[in-house]
Formats: sequence, C-alpha cells, structure tokens
Amino acid sequence: MNARLYLNTPIALGLIAVLGPLRASPDSTSPVATLPEVRVSGQAIANGSAADGYRVSDIELGPLGNRSAQDTPFSIYATSADLIRNVQATNTSEALKYVPTVYTNTGASQVTPYFTMRGFSASNWTYNMAVDGMRSFDIWEPLDDKTGIQVMTGATAFLYGITSPAGVVNYLLKRPTAALLAEVTVGTYDQQVYGQIDLGGPIDTTPGLAYRVNIAYANPGQTGVEHQTQERYVFSGALDWEIVPGTLLALDAGTARRSLDFAQALFMTTSAIGIPNAPDTSRNWGAPYTGATDSTSRIGAALSSRLNDIFTLRLRFRNSDIDREYALARQVWQNRKLDYKWRMDAQEPWATVVNQYQLFVDADFQTGPLVHKLTLGGTQDDFSSSNNGFHGTTFNTIYPGNLFGTPSYPPAAALPRGTSTAQETTYGTLTAIDQVSFGERFSGLLGITQARVDDSLEAMTAKGVVSTSDYDDSATTPAFALSFKPVSALTTYVSYVEALQQGLVAGPTTANAGQTFSPFVSEQTEAGAKATIGGMALNLAYFYINQANQYVDPATNIASQNGQAIHQGWEFSLTGRVLRQLTLTGGFTVLDAQIKKATAYEGNVPQGVPEQLARLYAEYDLAVVPGLTLTAGISYTGKVPWDPANTLYVDPVTLFDAGLRYRVKLHGKETTWRLTVANLSGEDYWTTRSGILYLGEPMIVAVSATVAF
Repeated sequence: MNARLYLNTPIALGLIAVLGPLRASPDSTSPVATLPEVRVSGQAIANGSAADGYRVSDIELGPLGNRSAQDTPFSIYATSADLIRNVQATNTSEALKYVPTVYTNTGASQVTPYFTMRGFSASNWTYNMAVDGMRSFDIWEPLDDKTGIQVMTGATAFLYGITSPAGVVNYLLKRPTAALLAEVTVGTYDQQVYGQIDLGGPIDTTPGLAYRVNIAYANPGQTGVEHQTQERYVFSGALDWEIVPGTLLALDAGTARRSLDFAQALFMTTSAIGIPNAPDTSRNWGAPYTGATDSTSRIGAALSSRLNDIFTLRLRFRNSDIDREYALARQVWQNRKLDYKWRMDAQEPWATVVNQYQLFVDADFQTGPLVHKLTLGGTQDDFSSSNNGFHGTTFNTIYPGNLFGTPSYPPAAALPRGTSTAQETTYGTLTAIDQVSFGERFSGLLGITQARVDDSLEAMTAKGVVSTSDYDDSATTPAFALSFKPVSALTTYVSYVEALQQGLVAGPTTANAGQTFSPFVSEQTEAGAKATIGGMALNLAYFYINQANQYVDPATNIASQNGQAIHQGWEFSLTGRVLRQLTLTGGFTVLDAQIKKATAYEGNVPQGVPEQLARLYAEYDLAVVPGLTLTAGISYTGKVPWDPANTLYVDPVTLFDAGLRYRVKLHGKETTWRLTVANLSGEDYWTTRSGILYLGEPMIVAVSATVAF
C-alpha cells in the first residue's frame, strides 16, 4: 500500500499568508531565548523535584506543546523523574502506582502491560502511549532515559489522533541540561543488580550546544518472582543546539532491549469454577521456556523557530525500529479442584518500523479584546509490521490442581503454526486549535481535528490460505473548553470532546481472532477545578463518556463490539508539600460504569473495570536527623468484574509500601541512599482483564544509591 501524505503543508503556509497582517498579542515579543527555556521535546520546565513536593507546574500537550497544568482544561497527572527514582520504579506499572486514575490490569506480569483509565483499556494496542507527544508503538518502554510520565485521562484524540477514551500515557525523554550533570546510580531490585550513568551539560566549544547521555544496565537477576529474570540495557543520547536566539534544533537517539525469562503464568477460570484465593505471588507458576524479548532503536529530530513576533514553526521527525517475540503459559482450570490443562501461546519475531512526522505553526495575535494562540498543522504515522505467525494451543493432558502446592509445567513442545500477518497503516491528523483569552479571568479553547486511518492487512494461515482486508475511514471531530479563574490560584473549566476510534480487532487467542469491527466516535463531557494552595496542587474533575461497548465473553471466547459503554465519575488528585516537612501525592477515582443499549449484559459494569481507586504516597523529613526522609504508600482498588455478565469479581485489595531515603555528602559528593519495600504485608491478590486472571506484585525490597559528581 502506498502511504498517503496527510500532512497538509499548504494549509500551514496559508495560515502565515492570511495572518501576517494581524497585530501581535501584547506578550508576543522577540525573546532572546536561552537553552533551558526553549523545549521542543516536551520536557516540563518545572521538573517536579522532591524539594518542591513533586509538583509539575508545566505539562506537555502534544501539538499544543508546553502549557500551564493549572490552566489546562483537562485532567492530567504528572509523575516526575524524582518521584520515579525515589519510589525505585523499574517499569511503568510501578511508576504509576500512586496515580489515582490508573489501574494496572496485568498485575506484576511484565510481558505486555495493560491499564484501565476512566474504565477504558489503555495500551499500545489502543494507541494510548506516547513519547514526547508523539504516539508510541513500543510494547516495553524503559524508564532509564525518561524525565517523567504525564497521564492525561479521557478522550484525547483531538491532540493525539485515534486513541481510546482512556487517555494518554506520555513519556518524556531526558533532555540536555544547562548546568553540568554527572550522576551514577547503583542498586538492587529483589535479586537483580543494576546501574546507571546520567551525564549532561553545555559543550563549551560550541555556544548554545548542550548534551545528555544515559547508559543503564540490569543483570538477569531474579525480579520478585522466583526464577523470573529480566536483563535489560538502555543507551540514549540527546543534543540541543540553539542555532540563533529563538531557534532550537533538538536531536535524540537511543536503543534499548530487555529479555524476560521464565515468565509468570496466567490463569483461566469459568463462572462455574469461580475465583479462588490468590496463591503466593512470589511463586512462579510458569515455565522456563516462556518469556518476552523486546528491543527498540529510535532516532528523532525536532526544530522550533520563532519566525517573528507572531509566528512559531515546529517540525519533528522520528523513526522507530521495534522487534518483539514472546511465549506465555496459562493454567486453564477444569473443575473446582483446580485441575488444569496448559495453554501455550507464542509469537514469533515480530518486526515493526514506524516513521512519524509533525508540522505545526503557532500564531500569537490579538483581535480586539481577544488574545489568541492559534495552532494549525498535522501529524502522520506510517506503520509497517510483519510477523511469522502466532502459535497457540491447549494441550489435552490434565494436571492435578496444585495452585497452593508445588508449581509444575509441561515439557517444551512445538506449537501448531498459526496465522502470519503483514500490515501497513497510515494514521493522519489535521488539527486547528485556537486558545483564546479575554481578560484575566476567562479563556477558551476551540479545536477541530480530522483523523484518518488507512489500513491494509494481509494474513496467511498455516495451510497457506491468504486473505486481505482494507479499510480507509476518517472523521472530523470538535473540541471545546471554557475556563474561568475567580482568583489566580483557582481555575474552573468545562470541556467537550469527540474522538474517532479504530474498531475492536479480536485478539489472536479469541475464537474470532482477526475480526475487525467498524470505527466509531466517542463523546466526552468534563467539568473540573484546579487550585494551588500553598505548596499543594489540587485537581477535581467530573466526566461523562459514551463509547461503543467492547468485551470478550469468557463463556464463548468471542470478542464483540455491541451496545454502548457509559462511564461517569469523579477524579481527585493532590500533589505537593502540605507542611514544610510533609509531602503528599495521590487521590481517588469514583466511577459509575454501565453497559447500555446492548443485546446482552444491559446495565452491567463493563468487564475488568474497577469503580473505586484510591492512592496516597507520603514523605516526611525528620528534623532530628537532617537528610533523612521516611516514605510510605497505600493503594486501594475496589472489586473488579471478571466477566461481562458480572457473575464473578476479583476481590478488593489494599497494598502498603514503606521505605526511607537519606541524603548526605560523602567526600564532598551529594549522595542519596534509598530503601523501599513494596507490598509490605506480602498481600496475595489477583488482577484481571478480558477474562484472564493475573497475579499481583509480590513483596519486593529495593535498595539504591545515587552519587552526584
């Protein structure tokens, strides 16, 4: 398939011609930019340091670039680099564990992460992941080269193109620093040993040029689950060059790889069998020949230039080369004694190449009393993927139930070859967004986005039968928002967003694998308030979302798209210093989710959706011991329906974490020691998605030290 060029450059050029005579807005001057202030990559200016209570005052909004978190009329939660490092997170699930809007469906399983936000699935497969505002197609995303993660919940397609209304998890790459940076971190995570070198600063020989280099390696040590190991490495580098004042060229490149061996098993039950108490989550119920290998190489370039008092031009390109393969084992329970068969699933090497482009023109101007920031442009993602076939089968041998006994596994065996596929897809958006302010108290946002997906899929069965499917669909959707600031520390807002979504594609393990359902448009209404009180940032939002209902029926293993899913509820978050010595971050989500206008399961809670979430992380600086900080966390997840019929539920779970941090100068070097115990009480619990049971995170002890040179 020949990819179409959806990025309509003449529109952007026409904007310059039409708006050229307009009067620049009062605050639009030709600044003499300094390197730290000009950010193309999306790195927030406020870094969310521990000293500031992890508050991030500026966030990244895809085509809108950096803007004030308080003045953004959408619900956003930012997890800073300091918080990720201080809780000693090694993966996305751990980094987001205190985000009150995120439920990790897949527990401690690290093969393929799935999340639920606002009751909707968020993953690579539903296009809810991004890096520096550009959608990411990586299954595994390392944290070693990231400076933070920002979670925007709800419908976000007017910013990021086709996504589910769960929201977007946006990773921010580390960028060059204005001051010299040299840090070394070493640590242990359970029985795994890892180390990282982080270097950055200006290059004296070339004015305006700065760099950043990150090197990280973790050995194949045990990672909380017996026998399970995950070796990984990351090499990344970035350059920022301020060519002339107001013009910045940003380059980045990186490669990363992880090898997960002896993956924890998954579990399959039925409504007649029920859901037993979870076994010891630190035991490995999988097989030594299971695991996953993921590798990514990424290069990117971005240019931002202030053309004059009105116009700013932003260009960006990224190339990603992604490889993946995995093998998984599932216990399929046969009766109430939990006798089981083994189901084995494997994906042969799967290669993906993605080329991404962005072009935006910003115009700052004034018409009468209205001050505008108009953004016009587009994005294009050219996606090409192929694999040698998915393999899967359920073996007939029945093993005696041993969920609370000694783990066992069948011998390695060749699996029947499945269907191989080759896919070519182009995702394109054309966007026009006008951010308007009138006076000091009122502001608005008016946007319109045309999103298009052009997809071609060729599949060949194990018997050599070839089939093809094509679809090309688009929709133009609006976005509106109105904000009011009664006082400078408080912003209230209402917003309405529509978004095109790609239809459900039945997964490879379903009975109707490969079936593709029609695209549809989701709708979201949101009202909220954001306040800054002392050292605290507080956010409250009410939302109402209507979209197509999607589920996998465990009784038939058929994936379906039928009826509507109506999700409404409240989100609350807080981050910052309550007292000089006390930092808090967390919040809660209360959700009412129901299936409507469906041929089945009318009025039920959608499968895999928790309706109550509460998270809180606290740090207390001990005055009697300067440099010593006590840390503690608590996470609550309410009951979760295992099936669309709501016959079984995964039990509610409350998890506790504890630790300490100590900062001291050793031989004149700032040194930080950290101790974290996750799941302090050793709670054994389940999580769930699509009728599958996953074991939760076991107790894990992590220790690390960072030395700044």
